[in-house]
Amino acid sequence: MSQNDRDRLRQMLLDRSMRFGEFVLSSGATSNYYIDVRKTSLHPEGLKLIAKLFWQQLENDNVTAVGGLTLGADPLVAGVMWWSHEMGKPMEGFLVRKSTKDHGMRGQVEGNLAGHKRVAILDDVITSGESALIAAEAAESYKAEVVRVLAVVDRGQGAPQIFSQRGYNFTPLFGIADLLPAGK
Repeated sequence: MSQNDRDRLRQMLLDRSMRFGEFVLSSGATSNYYIDVRKTSLHPEGLKLIAKLFWQQLENDNVTAVGGLTLGADPLVAGVMWWSHEMGKPMEGFLVRKSTKDHGMRGQVEGNLAGHKRVAILDDVITSGESALIAAEAAESYKAEVVRVLAVVDRGQGAPQIFSQRGYNFTPLFGIADLLPAGK
């Protein structure tokens, strides 16, 4: 992993995505900080850096598709698809809804998951791991093997242990200690 790319992404996360105050997280827990990775992943340079760093984690895993729970994973999936194509090893993408839609094909998965045997799950911020687990279970329902779960930031609240129990390799680009000032 290029240290310059990692340092640049860390600085973008600090400048664009970190907020301090009182917040309720999607898990229902409260926190004195909030990390809105979309403020970085929806910036052209931020997305490029994330995609490049994710790709470096995946390039030797023989992954043919990447996906995750919509909405946080949407730009990440698109970025990795684009970067993988640029690198000459194109991966397809899929997005997972929290619940099955009640119209059209009534599916939970959108995009290109069918037929892919080795996939990676992408997430912006991991707290409890619930979003990534929903996406992984959807991928497994298509008979895909989840070979890695990647996150931009791990909040350090137990998700790695849950992934390990499920047999998923988990790699965050940053732990929360990489982003929080001392004493927060």
